Amino acid sequence: MKKLVAVGLALALSACGGGYDDMDAAREGMGGIGSNGSDNNQPGNPDQESLWEYNQVGTSRFANINSLNTIPTSNEYNNALMTVQIHNFVDSQGEAKDYLKITVLFADTDCVTSCQLRYKKNGSTSGIYRVRQSINGVFSDNSFALGDMEKLIKAIKSSGKASITVPLVGLPDAEFEFDFSGYDINRMKP
Repeated sequence: MKKLVAVGLALALSACGGGYDDMDAAREGMGGIGSNGSDNNQPGNPDQESLWEYNQVGTSRFANINSLNTIPTSNEYNNALMTVQIHNFVDSQGEAKDYLKITVLFADTDCVTSCQLRYKKNGSTSGIYRVRQSINGVFSDNSFALGDMEKLIKAIKSSGKASITVPLVGLPDAEFEFDFSGYDINRMKP
């Protein structure tokens, strides 16, 4: 029951992101809360289409992207979906740091004690990252071995088409495909 509540809450929160910006930006003469209003999907290069969604809360900036595919699981109502979020946080001293959160929705990860997360770029494995544990399908900054989160963030930011493979309960190699093209570093700067 706790997992259902957690998944429901995660979906509700992700569905709410940025709505007020869009409403204010739609009003004549209003620029919205952020400087760009509803212009949430425009990369630094306007000719390049991007699947990234951006938002800002206080001094935190977020970039989110969903996997292009879903993975069939034993859940008869939903297939597993992966979301990747890069969170840029500015602390009280003015220093910015990126954090990574990877969430698998509608499936349990098989990382109770430890596992490996594989990152493929151009069809071949370009990185294997040690994960200490995943709680309720979430890989956060505390999940990764020392230095692995930073390496994976760097790989994601500089990638185009890539995939992330994680073990799910009953499915040891669930490969989620992404198009990380168009990540806009300028929108994530403080």
